[in-house]
Amino acid sequence: MAGRRLRDSVVLVTGASSGVGRATALALAAEGARLVLASRSGEALAEVEQQCRARGAEVLAVPTDIADPDAVERLASSAVRRYGRIDTWIEAVAVGIAGPLGSESVDEIRRLVDTNVFGTTLCARAAVTTFQAQGHGTLVMVGSLLSLFPNPMVPLYSMSKFAIRGLALNLRQAVAGNRRIHVCLVLPGPIDTPFFERAANHTGRRLRAIPPAYAPERVAATIIACARRPRRQATTGVVSHLALAAYRLAPRATEAAVAQWSMRLVTGPTAAPASRGSLFDAPPTGAVHGGYRRGRLRRRLGEWLAGSAHQVTDG
Repeated sequence: MAGRRLRDSVVLVTGASSGVGRATALALAAEGARLVLASRSGEALAEVEQQCRARGAEVLAVPTDIADPDAVERLASSAVRRYGRIDTWIEAVAVGIAGPLGSESVDEIRRLVDTNVFGTTLCARAAVTTFQAQGHGTLVMVGSLLSLFPNPMVPLYSMSKFAIRGLALNLRQAVAGNRRIHVCLVLPGPIDTPFFERAANHTGRRLRAIPPAYAPERVAATIIACARRPRRQATTGVVSHLALAAYRLAPRATEAAVAQWSMRLVTGPTAAPASRGSLFDAPPTGAVHGGYRRGRLRRRLGEWLAGSAHQVTDG
């Protein structure tokens, strides 16, 4: 059964200036959706707004720090005022801290929780409130495999992703009585985005995407598939599917294996000084890719697979 078409539907994307959020915004622009784009950086947001307009999309850009309750309210009200409704809200914001627990400062902990947990909660609340008022809507929350598995090198980030999964599970039950309101959870594995260079880093080593890092376009395709045909949970890539299947069969062994694998591979051999990354200061520019997929063929393959996924779900 074909899912609903996204042309002319109103889709709000947070974290739209970089990584998965940016890839999703660009893909939605090509689908003909009417977009509301949000991120902390007005400059980086203007870049993706221009790119989406070049693909023929109607775009409303609203610079927003989701940790600010007033800003989130403005974001939701601006979208409804402009378009009359929000059909899909894609929640794709995340900041990170890498390093053993205790290596970070208290204000770094607070900032991560304010963004990943408090901010995501504010956005989910605004989305569900809007959907209940208009009688329909789909919330797509971007978690991580670290919503299920630990990684002792990024314990606070993993903790926040566990919180997002918990919120999604509860919201799904809260709206269960309304068949036109949906809550979807996307659990991607490692992705080739700028997240790693922008995370606060206290490991002593340069961070990198855990191999095999998937193309952000592939995750965007999964998110868009959920927008078309809502599902309880989705992931991207063979390794991610295998990890989830193994977890169902042998949770303790899989948890330990993934924790050790991800902890060791998230840092590279190059030394790096301690850094707060862009935890507090939004970068003025954004990008889809982080440059962690080596080889032109592999990069093209990931982007081709994402395009193929869009064509399949259109049929």
